[in-house]
Amino acid sequence: MYWGHNPLNSGPDGETRFASRENLSTARHVIAVDPRENEITKRADIWLRLRPGTDDALALAMLHTIIEEKLYDAPFVERWTFGFEALAERVRQYSPEWAEPITWVSADKIRAAARLWAAAKPAQLEWGCAIEHTPNTIQTVRAIALLPALTGNIDIPGGWVFGPDSLGRFDVLPDAVAPDVMAKILGAEFKLLTGGPGGSAAHIPAVIKAMREGVPYPVRAFIVFGNNALTTYANAKETQEALERVEFLTVTDFFMTPTAEMADIVLPACAWPEIEGLHLAPFWSEYVVGPIQKAVQVAERRSDPDILVDLARRLNLQFGQESSDDVYATQLARGSHPVDWDELKQSGSVVVPFEYHKHEARGRFETPTGKIELYCTTLEDMGYDPLPYYEEPPESPVSAPEIARDFPLVLTTGHRSPFYFHSEGRQIRRLRKGHKDPRIEIHPDTAANLGIADGEWVWIETLRGRVRQRAKYSAAIDPRVVAAEHGWWFPENTSPDHGVWESNINVLTNNRGPYDPAMGTYQLRGLLCRVSKIAE
Repeated sequence: MYWGHNPLNSGPDGETRFASRENLSTARHVIAVDPRENEITKRADIWLRLRPGTDDALALAMLHTIIEEKLYDAPFVERWTFGFEALAERVRQYSPEWAEPITWVSADKIRAAARLWAAAKPAQLEWGCAIEHTPNTIQTVRAIALLPALTGNIDIPGGWVFGPDSLGRFDVLPDAVAPDVMAKILGAEFKLLTGGPGGSAAHIPAVIKAMREGVPYPVRAFIVFGNNALTTYANAKETQEALERVEFLTVTDFFMTPTAEMADIVLPACAWPEIEGLHLAPFWSEYVVGPIQKAVQVAERRSDPDILVDLARRLNLQFGQESSDDVYATQLARGSHPVDWDELKQSGSVVVPFEYHKHEARGRFETPTGKIELYCTTLEDMGYDPLPYYEEPPESPVSAPEIARDFPLVLTTGHRSPFYFHSEGRQIRRLRKGHKDPRIEIHPDTAANLGIADGEWVWIETLRGRVRQRAKYSAAIDPRVVAAEHGWWFPENTSPDHGVWESNINVLTNNRGPYDPAMGTYQLRGLLCRVSKIAE
């Protein structure tokens, strides 16, 4: 089951694409959850074409079906999960009939997908970042993640698996900052984001506000590594204002992007032959740990870790001054199969045998209860709801009908082109030849009603502004939905901003609340828009 992701076109690494393509050729059944048609939806037994931003409703309705019809793996649930009765009571209200008018997916199709998922074993679930672009991120992710938990597809061949911990945990130094200083982290109210089990991070909208307004205190310097923020941050105009007002801006990148053009200093980044590092390849039958060994030095280019280590040394910080080699050696020594860093560089790689059913050998999962927590005690301890629930997106035809009168279409953003990675690659002629202009997918009937021809430039407008992209007819998309590409700028444009305001869809997105109470995420999908023909 592929949920909100097309890994044939996108992924955090190259290997996912190959594994997914092989999977599609061998899988007995495929379920696709996506508002737009792609290679995976075309091959799917069942395509759930949901309204963007309603993934939580769909997942809850599938959980309802699996529990109501007793399709779950009863022995696994009884032995290895915590909170089943509480979950069953919570999802009782979320029937497929309840979900149908919300998701725009028929109740019959939701039930068919739930039954197919529960009957197929082993079964694998793969999702993309789209489900994390709503103010109900945590509960959406939890609702979807409980589908393999209820069906026992955990740490078995062909199911969801846990790695062998062949690399030890990287030190995030939680004690390096005094508690009174940590209390000032921007977005401290989002406890899972700023102080959760995985470490701490600041809340980007709060950082942007502090840069723009000095509230609750000014941010004077900003360091950007490999990120074209003007195209990849929500509400691009506010991002521009923030970058203009910060006193010192440094960007490390390969090319002069619109964001790099704004920087006081641009640092040339290293390409992969210039970097020392560790590589973990978890997409084969066994885990392979290998060294990335520097082969060449070009001019003044430095790796990101080396820049940060040098900065820590110049500031004489108490932590973070150890070399990259020292960090890699520590990680390898802490792994489940300890390896010497210098020896690894000589041998080239180490294969770590893969083990399944690790929870059975250990007698527990790594949670407070020792079980998969359908009822999450960690969230409960933080003061959040321990069970998943549905929440309508704040800007939608349901929650904002007054806005929908002027902006009647539902806008989803962020689908990928196989020619580019986010905002990268548009200055490469051969890639642009394959995908020259930004495109918005629109149903032919919707386009006809608006007087828009296939391939014609159109305006896309939201409450935040307007940009232009070329209309691309798609008979498979819901007539009420349009799907626009992200990451667009035009390197051939010689102005300092390289045309970043012409087609950049993040001009239209919103970084304002309401936010996910635990993680601080906000609505990037399912926003309301209108599309119109551009006059000659």
